[in-house]
Amino acid sequence: MNVELIKNLKVLYVEDEVVLRDTTCCSLNSILKEVVVAENGQDGLEKFKNEEFDLIITDLLMPVMTGTDMIIEIRKENKDIPIIVTTAYGSKNEDIIKLKDIGIDGYVMKPIDLMKLFQEIDQAITK
Repeated sequence: MNVELIKNLKVLYVEDEVVLRDTTCCSLNSILKEVVVAENGQDGLEKFKNEEFDLIITDLLMPVMTGTDMIIEIRKENKDIPIIVTTAYGSKNEDIIKLKDIGIDGYVMKPIDLMKLFQEIDQAITK
């Protein structure tokens, strides 16, 4: 894992579950340069449009705007920013293939295993 590269990242973290968002954000903040949080896809999209990020981590099922819809909108503006999805539902292979088709770089099942998440971050930014 490229710790030097990871510790300089500014990440947008989009998650609607408050407890998960707070605990994961706290863990990410201990390693990453900066973590900006959003509570749904619409909030995430607005923050994406107003700030520059090195990576996006997003949940899929959220109120207001889903993570999938947010990713589709982001990909219209930026094809290159790495995106990692976190999801609680048991994604079937065709769901993951569909997500990869719209441009995700990795995914982590909930409950989030932080080591797995950091591996996905490392892989996504070194592509």
